[in-house]
Order: sequence, then structure tokens, then C-alpha cells
Amino acid sequence: MKRKNQTLRAVSLCFALFIVASTGFAQDKSDFKTTVINKKVKDFPERYSRETPLEAYLSVSYITANGKQSMWRPYSTYRFRHSFAGEEAPDETVSDASRDEIFNREIMECIVYRDSAAAVITTWDEDSLYLIRYLSREDGLWLNAGENMGRGFAQTREDAIGSLPVQASFIPMIEIVRQTPADTANFVNYLKTNGREPHRYIIDKLAKHRIVIYGEFHRRKVSWNLLKQVISEPEFAETTGAVFFELPSHMQDDLDRFYAQEELDTGILLDIFGSEQINGWHDKDEFDFMVALWELNKGLSADKKIKVVLTDNQAPWGSMKTAEDFRNRPLKDRNTNMADVIEQTMKTTAGSRSGLFIVGYMHAYRSSRVAGMFSTPNGLEAAPTAGAQLVGRFAEGDVFGIFPHCMSGSNRGERGGKIRNGLFDYVFGVNGNVPVAFDLAGSPFGREPFDASLEVKFNPRIGSYGENYDGYIFFGKLEDEEKGNPLYELFTDGYVEEVKRRASISGMREDRIWYDVPLKELTKEVILESMRKEARGKMWPEAE
Repeated sequence: MKRKNQTLRAVSLCFALFIVASTGFAQDKSDFKTTVINKKVKDFPERYSRETPLEAYLSVSYITANGKQSMWRPYSTYRFRHSFAGEEAPDETVSDASRDEIFNREIMECIVYRDSAAAVITTWDEDSLYLIRYLSREDGLWLNAGENMGRGFAQTREDAIGSLPVQASFIPMIEIVRQTPADTANFVNYLKTNGREPHRYIIDKLAKHRIVIYGEFHRRKVSWNLLKQVISEPEFAETTGAVFFELPSHMQDDLDRFYAQEELDTGILLDIFGSEQINGWHDKDEFDFMVALWELNKGLSADKKIKVVLTDNQAPWGSMKTAEDFRNRPLKDRNTNMADVIEQTMKTTAGSRSGLFIVGYMHAYRSSRVAGMFSTPNGLEAAPTAGAQLVGRFAEGDVFGIFPHCMSGSNRGERGGKIRNGLFDYVFGVNGNVPVAFDLAGSPFGREPFDASLEVKFNPRIGSYGENYDGYIFFGKLEDEEKGNPLYELFTDGYVEEVKRRASISGMREDRIWYDVPLKELTKEVILESMRKEARGKMWPEAE
């Protein structure tokens, strides 16, 4: 099982990169060189080499078969070697059956594209499934660049050929992302000259722009504390008429009822948080911020009240009783749903005041050349991010996007080191690690390649920080930041049974609902204990 998890992680990493950069690459047959192998892995001697694509493939096969966890990183592309253990990692036990399956894979072909990317196609099982091992030539060595699978040899081969130019396009970006400017004086000087207090910065942008998109790294206490500071300013209600959240839009009537109540009824809000995704949304600090908005609204006159709007497209669990209901649920790209709700609200009911859209920062980047991720139901084409769509739907200058300083990471929770190899953190340190906000346009920060997302940081189409966001906020030294607070109140015995019901009708694998806990073992106590453990410690332990 552990070996398969390792393989699947490589598959997912590779696939995640393909889905954001798989179009627009012209193909010339002369760019491809194909060598027919038709031998099994066990027909080759066991040795470890990165000199040729075939030797690198065989090395990765033996690394997997022998459980040599310490060798994954030096034998893998720079793009995602962070996801593998370091050289101190102990060997992993691999069953005889798993080893035999690897050794008996038949290597069908090795396809090389422009001597920079390669694909080795092998058999996998009796059901016409084939594996593609991608390899990337970096610093003269051939390295593991992930796996994918296909059904039928012809289709698998076509998929490999179509993906190789994409793989090759990442290689020049590796060197660009690796490099950072040696001269930091202009960064420091820019901060000293143009830096603002973050809460005043946001207030000023709300006064000047129709929509301010506040990109957030989820479940971050310092971020919600800053937003509480923003809404406590008298100017906020004067300039801002709507606040948008990344929570299920089909629960809008319930949210309206929550804000219309004369007495605070947090049970309504808990139901809304419980409807986000299959197992709810557990951010207590966001929950408390929405309560703070309720308190703010109670003291405002009718013409100054803030409209609070939900924008996300999530499954309407309350109206689905069977697996058929789940299959027939309405499907829509989440980014498009967010943009639609915000556009309609701002153009029909928000009046002259601005809107504040609080959303995960990977829904907020502006590049329309890289589609949004993890937001599109199967069978639909991925749309641009909500940020990119809003920029296209409103007048120039109407939409202002803000990026939050954080560590480079992925949607799956992996961390890839400090942004720009620690350059920004160094500059903030020279500036005293005081919270600061600033415009990216015309700044040295804005010219740096966007590398905050592991899914897109090596994509040549993503562009720079300044091409994707307008503003930047630094909250404080990453090493000192504490984790946010979990929403323990959500998890009652009844809600856990509801989560199990959702898992049943959606067909989700039972160990994917909560921290790999089998569904039959899932209880309120198990969930709460895991949340307590997860809540301990620093937000960014990798930064230390």
C-alpha cells in the first residue's frame, strides 16, 4: 500500500502540472525519437544511473522495488523533489508481490523529445492499462518527472507524445525559479518608500477600486485578525457594500436569515460551514470574522448595512438522498460560479460601494493563460480563475487583487520552501519584520516569477507576481506565526453521521474522508482528537 501511495503521489504531481499547461504546444514528428524496447525490467541488471532515459527509468523502478526512500529526491526533477524524503530516510519494506509486479513490467517504448524530456511506456496489468514514466533532463542528468496511466497502448502512446512538449517547457523555468537577485537594496528601499500599514492599505484600495480580491492562505489566524481590523475602521462601511466568501452559494438564503436575526444564532452559520465540501469547513477564525460582520451590521443604519454573499459552488448535500441524486447534481466550474455571483451582485444590488472578495489565493491570480485548478467537475473544461474572469468582466482598474505572503505550497498541503528562495523573507527581515503592504506594479517584487504555488511555479505561462496580483501583504515573520483555530463546534455525533452519509452517496473512498481514517472507525472523538493534534505548533514549521 505504501509503495502504491508513493506512485500515486508522483502521478498526481505530474498530472497537476499537465492540466495547467497542456495546450498550445506545436508538435513536429522530427522532434521525437522512439526506441522500441520490448523487454521486462528484470531483463536488465540492477544498477543506478541517470545517464540515459532508459537507465533513469530502471533506476526509479529499482528505487521503488527496493523501498529506497532516500534515493527519490536525487533521482527526481527539481520541480517536485520537495515531496520526497531526504537522504536520511530509512528504507521501506516492499512486499514480494509488489516487487515481482515491478520486475515483470514490460518496457514497450522509450520516446525522447528534443533530448530534454522522455517517456517510458510499460505494461501495468491485464486490463490493458499502461504506465508512462516521464523523465526530465536537468543539468545533464535524466530524472524522474512523474507518472501517468492510460488504457490501451495506442492511446497511452498518444498521451505521452502530447505531454512531452509540456514537460520540456518546464525545464527552462527551473533555472529561472532557482535564481534570485543578489542585489537586495532596491527591494529594501522600495519597502521603506512605499510600504503601508496593511489595514490602512486595504481600506484605501476599497475606496479606489470596485472590487478588492483578498487572496488568502486558508485557515490563517493572522489573516482573519487583519480583516477584523479592517472592518473595525469607520471608513469600511462607508466604502464597502458587500463582502464575498468562498462558501456554498446555495446556502445564501440561510446566510441572509443569519444576518437578519436580532439575536445571534451561530447554529445557522455552523450549518453553512458544514455544507462546504464533503466534511465541512473547519476555520474558526473565519467563522468568528463572519460573526464580527454580524455585530458590525447590527450597529449600522439600513442604508449602510453590508451585504454578505456566498459564492462557491458546492454539492447541495441537504437535497441529495441517493447516489443517483449525487450523479445528477448540477455541475459548474467553481471559479465561474464565484465570478457570476460577484458580477451579478456588484452590477445589480451593491450600489456605489465596493466589494471585498475573500478567497483562496489560487482562485485569485490574474493569468488567463493558466486555467484554474481543483475547481472543475469531471467532464467540464477548466475555466480561468475567478480573479481572471472578474478582471475580464469589469472595466480596467476596477479589480484589485492582493497576495498574502506565505510559503510556497500546493492544494494538497505540501510545502516547497520559502517564496523566491527566501529572498522576500530576507528583505522583510531587513525591514524589521514589521507587517507591511505595498503595490506590486513598478516594484522589484512584482518583477519576480510567481512561485507561490507548486502546481504552477514552473509553468512558463504563469508570469510574475505583478502579472498576477496588484498588491502584497506581509503579516510578520513566518517562523513566529501560530496556527489558526479549528471549528470544533461543527462536529457533533449527528454531523459525523451526515459526513458518512455523504461519503456513501458520493462513492468516495472510505479512507479519504478524514486523515486516512477508515469510515467505519470515524467518530466525533476521533475527528476532534485529530483536529487538536493538527492545531498544535507553528503555522510554518518548515520555515524554521
